[in-house]
Amino acid sequence: MNQIIEKANFRNIHFIDGDQKFICYRTGMTVYEETFRHGRYMSAGWNTAGYMLNVLDDMPTRLDNNKFREPQSFDIEADGVSLSWDWDFAGFEQFEETAEKTNEPLTHAIVTLKSTVKDLTAKVHTILDGTPIFTRWIEVINNSDKPININVAAPMCGGIEVVEGWKDYMKGAPKRNKIYSLGYMDQTAWGHEGYFKWQDLPAAEYSFGGKYMNERYRQPFFMIRNNLLGTMMVAQMGWTGGYKFSFFNDHEESANARLSFRMEMASQKPIIILSQNESFETPKVHIGMINGDLDDAVNHMHKHIRKTVFTAPDVLGRIGWVEGGMGPERIMDVKATKHFIDTIAAVGGETMIIDAGWSCPLGTAVQEWWGRTGDWYPDSERYPNGIAEVRDYAHSKGLMFGLWMDIERLGNKSKAFKEHSEWISKPYKNENSNSQINMADPEAAAWVEAELIRVIEEYQCDLFRLDYNLGTDDLLNRYDNGYGTENAYVRYYQNTNAMYHRLKRRFPNVIFENCAGGGGRTDIEFVSNFTHTWVSDWNVAPRSLAITNGMTMALPPEVVDRLLSGMNCHTRASLDFQVRNTIFGRPTTNDYNCVGSEMNPAQIALVKHTFDIYKEHIRPYIRESKYFHHTPELINGYEGAEIAVEQPQGTAILERASEDCKHGVIGIFKLADAGDEEFITVYPKGIDSSMKYDVTFDNSGAKVEISGFEMINNGLKIRLPGTLTSELIIYEAK
Repeated sequence: MNQIIEKANFRNIHFIDGDQKFICYRTGMTVYEETFRHGRYMSAGWNTAGYMLNVLDDMPTRLDNNKFREPQSFDIEADGVSLSWDWDFAGFEQFEETAEKTNEPLTHAIVTLKSTVKDLTAKVHTILDGTPIFTRWIEVINNSDKPININVAAPMCGGIEVVEGWKDYMKGAPKRNKIYSLGYMDQTAWGHEGYFKWQDLPAAEYSFGGKYMNERYRQPFFMIRNNLLGTMMVAQMGWTGGYKFSFFNDHEESANARLSFRMEMASQKPIIILSQNESFETPKVHIGMINGDLDDAVNHMHKHIRKTVFTAPDVLGRIGWVEGGMGPERIMDVKATKHFIDTIAAVGGETMIIDAGWSCPLGTAVQEWWGRTGDWYPDSERYPNGIAEVRDYAHSKGLMFGLWMDIERLGNKSKAFKEHSEWISKPYKNENSNSQINMADPEAAAWVEAELIRVIEEYQCDLFRLDYNLGTDDLLNRYDNGYGTENAYVRYYQNTNAMYHRLKRRFPNVIFENCAGGGGRTDIEFVSNFTHTWVSDWNVAPRSLAITNGMTMALPPEVVDRLLSGMNCHTRASLDFQVRNTIFGRPTTNDYNCVGSEMNPAQIALVKHTFDIYKEHIRPYIRESKYFHHTPELINGYEGAEIAVEQPQGTAILERASEDCKHGVIGIFKLADAGDEEFITVYPKGIDSSMKYDVTFDNSGAKVEISGFEMINNGLKIRLPGTLTSELIIYEAK
């Protein structure tokens, strides 16, 4: 990544008025243009070298919208009528603002359009922050005196590019499905989060989605790589509900390739029923295009997220705490809790969390924690002196203390369920099994917020862990807003996100951790109100490493929770493999020996040693760090088959580095079926060829001095003896 380009913070929006209007968005070296013509607001194309598309006044390089069946840059359907055309241009405005926490300067533009088909206004919002990634959403306003059903909402779509004479760029027999590669998370199932893969984009329509037709554990994230011209589009949708992304790789008489796309909300219809003068905002799309590789795209997205999206304040000036906690798989009485606290303190943990089951009677947590959600009071048999006894013990060991809550559910064994069964959501399926509180209901949402405030204040929590344990069918709920039945997603998350936004600001010194039965709610909009997020409940090697690998592409690593020694993590791989995996995200620790037994000093020392590396060599530069995925695609299909391999194979290499190229760590992990090759050559990416470095090989403790030039050109040769082993390299500029 060129340093001059990387340091640029240029933001500019240029508006050209006239019969045909143009809006040119420039952020960093990325240029995206849109046009309004004949009642349609359309994509006009991209440039990744900073050039406006009319830099040659009389020979602009904008897209020919006649080449695309649906050239519009967003899409709305109201009362069964498509509003992709017949708009009146009602205004353009732009202004400067600042990001909520970082005070980073932002440029915000609004294009206002009025439909001539429905009495409805659409405001197209765009925010630039100087990175190549910009933020886009549509505000839809009902101007009529009647309700309007919104059935389709695609906040961004349209043409991307035309590649003329695409065959001339290919060697051998030209293949249309080799022009573009789509990078995305291949699976939606629990425990398979972050399964990144590249997919050849066929000469046809190709779609994927999540949380509606598919399960809920796929990140709404993609990359599109032009294999001929070297451009890379990267995008995420900040939306916790159902979504569908579609890509159209079309060809004009086989001479020119045309690429277009569509990012839309997906659910039962209508998405929302707007009452008179009511408005709603579509999910935010975070999108950009660069000339570069996967690492460039990832790091630009991380920088954008840190500057503009994740605006919840750090806790006590620190980010990336080493957490520890215990769950219902253990006896969570006072004795066991104090044992956990002692263990977490011994390995260098900084927080203690009591997970699911703290409100259940002794001996019932494993079986009943799910059904008792809603009654948020500590069990008196389990904690005879109240929560204060274990909280104060944690504080005496220097640990912050926290409690788990599945606050958006009422279990059928709870007193709250019996008193307020009317608050339970009404799903389209499985009506008898649902326990989700209908957060679209203002009264129910107010109770949830009040209960969460009470627990944090009454039990003096330093940390709150949110969970959300529901099946996908339970998420698809309907809501009667007085005008008819609509899908509940929009109103649910309008209220829910606003609540966590308020609470995180009410309790700025409380850590807010997000979990959803694993990684069920990791979109960047939801996570923006939390300090970090649990990305998966699967922590067994080697699949645990593939999850770290993929989820750190979409999310900055400091918010990606990775677990050591719990959830059966202990059953596979060497201890160094297990603990090193965690430091390429944000580490959480569990237990290492049963209550009443003696700690293994060598085991504890190795874990503490690795956490110390995280604290001393990673955390100081965590806010400006870069991340490099040397081996991005760890999951490969069986030869001749469509299904993915269950376990990642071969060798995985991950690298975290400071932005100034002075510090970094590299993890090398042998996975399943790693082969007989003992030596692996690693080429560090986060270094400067003009610097000299002290390089430490953590397995042996050996330290050598070597130049950046030599490492870039010759690499570092690493020996790993077998499957599920690892090495950690630490480099420091001299």
